[in-house]
Amino acid sequence: MKKKVFRGISFLLMAAMVCQGGITADAKTKAKLSVKKMSINVGKTKKIKIVKKNKKAKYTFKSSNKKIAKVTSKGVVKAVKAGTAKITVVETYKKKTKKVGTVTVKSIDKRVLPPSKTGSATQSPVQTPTAPTQTPPANVSQPPAMVTETPAATTELPLELQPITYDVPSDFDKKLNGIAYGKAVKKQYYSTTTGKKRNVNVIVPPDYTTEKEYPVLYLFHGIGGDEDEWLQGNPAYVVGNLVAEGLAKEMIIVIPNCRARANDKAVTEFSLEHYAAFDNFINDLRDNLMPFIEENYSIATGRKNTAIAGLSMGGRESLNIGLHMPETFGYIAAFSPGFGVFAYEANGVKEDGLFTEETFRLPDEYKDHTLLMINNGISEGGEDALGGQCHKVLEMNEMPHLFYVTEGGHDFKVWKHGLYNFALQIFQ
Repeated sequence: MKKKVFRGISFLLMAAMVCQGGITADAKTKAKLSVKKMSINVGKTKKIKIVKKNKKAKYTFKSSNKKIAKVTSKGVVKAVKAGTAKITVVETYKKKTKKVGTVTVKSIDKRVLPPSKTGSATQSPVQTPTAPTQTPPANVSQPPAMVTETPAATTELPLELQPITYDVPSDFDKKLNGIAYGKAVKKQYYSTTTGKKRNVNVIVPPDYTTEKEYPVLYLFHGIGGDEDEWLQGNPAYVVGNLVAEGLAKEMIIVIPNCRARANDKAVTEFSLEHYAAFDNFINDLRDNLMPFIEENYSIATGRKNTAIAGLSMGGRESLNIGLHMPETFGYIAAFSPGFGVFAYEANGVKEDGLFTEETFRLPDEYKDHTLLMINNGISEGGEDALGGQCHKVLEMNEMPHLFYVTEGGHDFKVWKHGLYNFALQIFQ
């Protein structure tokens, strides 16, 4: 009897303690930080990501030194000046608080160097084309000079080139029964480069969850297109079918408008002014779009998780951006790249080109750790087209890369084929 009374009293005491908040089954959190350290260039932002969140809990962020690094209520950290600060993350649930962890933030003050006069890979990433009779518009901003900094550990991305698949399945770009696909959702972000809100299509995997981090593929359109052009090529089906077969990794596909100027409406226009808007996209991508994607989606960061590809004019820009930002992009592809990679005269336009034969290369520390792929259609000239010219220069410069020619012309038959082979290679 005494034992029963004692057990009853013990149970009541435990119940009272639970009610009073002294003990809670939810006191232990499973939430954790995806990283413990991060480096941020002064003026730039990165988001602290929490995995295995308690959806009913509240998470707060506090900086140890706001003069070094500020943090918003959503965990977006902005580097203010050079130095080190710690961001403490706390979970609050049922009036109980628990420390999730601490992120050490290193703010880096990059020193901008003047552009090189030799046209080397360390000069300004974008050179606005000029001609005696034409001047680029004032709203196309000139990018800052490239910054020299210690490259990322490139050994994290060993170069393993897979064989090109020439005979793709007949239904590789079709919607198949029993397979779930991501859908393109149009989003808007503010661009400081153009001074306006801009559209972007984002395709996430069908089972997308914030509990997982996904690599990102940035996919660029051609001269007369916009953020909707690639939808004609069914990228969600091309990639989704490969994922379903276990041949490609799940990824987020970002399809922007690459015409970085105030009037960014789709138009086919052969002019230096129009081409300058495409070349200006490197600024919008780096300063606006990529931070937007990082803040709003659960992505895996770093060059081994970031790819860039484009068709036609978008291929010109994927090569331009990829080769000037090798620390950011571990995978680069150009499908039927458009004019302007090298000096040319066509469609009534003459340009010096974004590269010379000597500068069309990756820095040595990246050349063996970057997937670089180019394709062309037989009907657009095959190896004699610009893609073939790029291939020959890369060979001359001893740059590891993939190049192939397939059936088709300057059209989606070739571009979808390229996307298929590129998706097989990346994020593996």
